[in-house]
Amino acid sequence: MNWFVKVVFVLGMSLVSVAPTSVQAQDDQATYQAVAQSTYMKGVEALEKENFLDAGRYFNTVRSRFQYSQFAPLSELRLGDVYLGQEKYAAATEQYRAFVKLHPNHEEVPYASWMVAFAFYKQIPSDWFIFPPSYERELSRSKDAARELAFFLRRYSDSKYAPEAKRKLVEVRRRLADHEFYVANFYIDRDNPKAAAARLRGLLEEYSGLGLDAEALFLLARAYLEQKDVESAKKALDDLIEFHPNHALASEARDYIATHGL
Repeated sequence: MNWFVKVVFVLGMSLVSVAPTSVQAQDDQATYQAVAQSTYMKGVEALEKENFLDAGRYFNTVRSRFQYSQFAPLSELRLGDVYLGQEKYAAATEQYRAFVKLHPNHEEVPYASWMVAFAFYKQIPSDWFIFPPSYERELSRSKDAARELAFFLRRYSDSKYAPEAKRKLVEVRRRLADHEFYVANFYIDRDNPKAAAARLRGLLEEYSGLGLDAEALFLLARAYLEQKDVESAKKALDDLIEFHPNHALASEARDYIATHGL
């Protein structure tokens, strides 16, 4: 057998031996992906049924045993959903943020970022602001939620989650405004007009346009008058009349200025 025949023979044998291996590798890869997908979908089904323990087990299996499949990062993301469903908000937030850090170019990054903000929003009690003993703690939660919602909207203003984020940000900001107004009234009722005025100025600076401006200006005028600061009181009433001419309190402000010669 000359060298040319030997080379052809060796190459032929190589092709014969490589071909089945290549096919086998493709089959193994297809099986790998199929099992990963099947396990992931079982997790999704369990999650939809709020069977969080089983869902977590399925997603952890995909993440650890099928880490090179496309379903591994999705399972990491879904674990955040599992924690959120269990009301483990700190764990959910950490999981979503880890997903964003590890997979910054993944198409689900906007969703993960939105869910971080939503997890903060979920921690706000519905009626916290009327309970003075714990309001500082609950106020911090609301401020955190507002910060995260605003951060999300700055980065993903065109996201499909943006409209809901905007609605929730307005809601949270109104809660914060309501709280400031509540505390200002609290100080007024306890003869501390200086503290009340500080709260009301903060409300008007930070939370204007949320429906409390007229009431805040009217109460601010009262706080100034109780401090004998007639000029500042007149300015607050004038602003109320100028910027909210159709509000019921605008008429009262006009009457008050006329009656008291301000």
